[in-house]
Amino acid sequence: MDRVPSQDDAGSSRSRRRDELAHDWAVQVSGTACIPFSAAKLTEELRELLNVVAEAVAGDPATAGKAGRRLVEMHCVGAESLIRSVAVLARFVAAEGADAERAALVIGALSAAYTGAIQAFVLEQQQSVSQALFLANRAVQLDLQASEERFEDVFAHSSTGIAMVSLDGELERANEALCTILRRDDVAGMTLGDLIAPADLPLIEDALASLCHGRLRRVEERPRLIDRDGEHFRVLLAATVQKDADDKPLRHVVLIEDDSQLTLLGGRLQYQSLHDALTGLPNRQYLTTRLESLLHSDVEHGVTLYHLDLDAFAVITDGLGREVGDGVLRLVAERLSSVFSREKAMVARLEGDEFAVLVENGPDTPDVGTTIRAIEHELAEPVYFGDHGVAVSATIGVLPRLHPGDHPAEVLRTSDMTLRRAKRTGRRQWGLHDATQDKREREDLALAAVMPGAWESGDIEVVFAPVMRLDGSARVCVEAELSWRHRDAGLIPHGKCVSMAENTGLMLPLGEWMLHRAAEAATGHDELLAVCLTASLANSPDLVRDVRRVLADTGLRAERLLLGFPMHVLASEDGEAADNLQLISEMGIHIGARDFSGSTAEIELVRSLGVRAVRVQGRSREPDELVSHVLSDLIGFVHEAGGLVVVDAIEDAEQRDWWKELGADAGVGPVFCERPATRWPGAG
Repeated sequence: MDRVPSQDDAGSSRSRRRDELAHDWAVQVSGTACIPFSAAKLTEELRELLNVVAEAVAGDPATAGKAGRRLVEMHCVGAESLIRSVAVLARFVAAEGADAERAALVIGALSAAYTGAIQAFVLEQQQSVSQALFLANRAVQLDLQASEERFEDVFAHSSTGIAMVSLDGELERANEALCTILRRDDVAGMTLGDLIAPADLPLIEDALASLCHGRLRRVEERPRLIDRDGEHFRVLLAATVQKDADDKPLRHVVLIEDDSQLTLLGGRLQYQSLHDALTGLPNRQYLTTRLESLLHSDVEHGVTLYHLDLDAFAVITDGLGREVGDGVLRLVAERLSSVFSREKAMVARLEGDEFAVLVENGPDTPDVGTTIRAIEHELAEPVYFGDHGVAVSATIGVLPRLHPGDHPAEVLRTSDMTLRRAKRTGRRQWGLHDATQDKREREDLALAAVMPGAWESGDIEVVFAPVMRLDGSARVCVEAELSWRHRDAGLIPHGKCVSMAENTGLMLPLGEWMLHRAAEAATGHDELLAVCLTASLANSPDLVRDVRRVLADTGLRAERLLLGFPMHVLASEDGEAADNLQLISEMGIHIGARDFSGSTAEIELVRSLGVRAVRVQGRSREPDELVSHVLSDLIGFVHEAGGLVVVDAIEDAEQRDWWKELGADAGVGPVFCERPATRWPGAG
């Protein structure tokens, strides 16, 4: 039996029909206007309007006006949008059962309300645009007025001279600053030709013409102006062109700045940047620039560089004060300038108490020896500061003939190395550049510079060499050393490793590491471990702490360790070495002394300090009878003081035999061990 349709079924069908019609309506109008809704939101809004129209069909047709006004609010505006909306609504009204008259009333009410809303919308937009135009015009007028006021304020109060110049060069207006710069009471009616030096006028006229023709937007020149007394002075002139509403040139705006004081200041600053403030001499930068110039020029008789370092200058500054030291530096500058006054030379202060003299040699230039003596003579003459007569000497490195094309930095580095080499021979010395020595020293310095990285990467290791009794009966101890396997330089021995590390400050951490590694290796054996300390290690405030920590970490007994101190450190009253020595002795560690020369004071130290072994420098040739007698007595004195004598180094059996005859106890060197081993001697 078929089911009879109910009222609910009719309502559900009507709702689906309105949803479909609303969707179709949304599709129809979405492309006709810019509607600020998503497709879903637009469909929802139009669904509500269908409900409004349905109420109008069923009741008062005039209520359809709500739907017309809402369409305008939703921006569904325009003829095409209205036509499509009316077509959709006509179908809807017919589907709702309205007769022709009621359908016309509903659609008419909606269209009338739509038209009224459109008119109101257009009027509102027109009023908004009109108000915006008014406000914009008002803002432009205010901005123009403010801009003019600002220009007038700048024109009147600026310290820069400003002139409004006609296209034919006449000054229409000029501010007070320009009158001040020109030293004139008034410039009205004058032309650029009256103010600019004749030689510079064509340049300025061409520049202003380029502005008028659009080739340039702004020009800057440095012409000379003419003041009221006819004097010429240079200024900075900048100009641009002012155009009218049709973009045609109207006049020039010219700015003039008197920068003569700034130019003087710039020159002064440049002078200060190139000269030493204390002595007034050229500084390193100036010398480098001059050096570079000479190295790229052809000087017939060559160029010589003298690099000076004052000897013991700290004695003056620490003893008499910094002011006296500054006075001495000024005096040295004057006297060096005096020595080279007849030469084409530059005397410069590099830094601190270092000076340099760069000489362009001529046919009559004195030789290096004569020049050095002249410098020494001038500096040796005392100068009095109050009751104190002060004189100085200098150590000098000389590069007698520089090579064209060399780099200035390389030349100064070479002179510095030559100076350091001369200083190693004593004070008031001088030395000439030696290319062979330079090459050797640079190679050593390069090695020293990369030594920390080699240590970190494991290229440096601890090795062990036996200290043998000269009769060959037994080992006195095993000595720990450093060994560096370098990929280019080959095997670098202990002495060179220690020297480089001592000079760079690496010796303190490297020495503590060496002691720890050596103690670890020695714990499995009964022999004595010897470790020679450098001066920095012996004087280190952390030495005792480091030794205690090594013994505690490795378990090595104190009586199985011998630490060798440099003899000159033990003899010194300064530093930490004396305290370190006492504390280490109290721990039960044996003490050794190396670099023993045999003086009476050293023998007394060996006796008083209870030194177990002293180390003397070996000899390559057998001593004669007199020297043998002296060495024999020295060895006897050491024995009486309770010490053993160890010879470093013994090269062959012959040396071993005659040292044995002299009474020495033990030795190290190739005759006992060709090369130290990485493992404890005798270890399996």
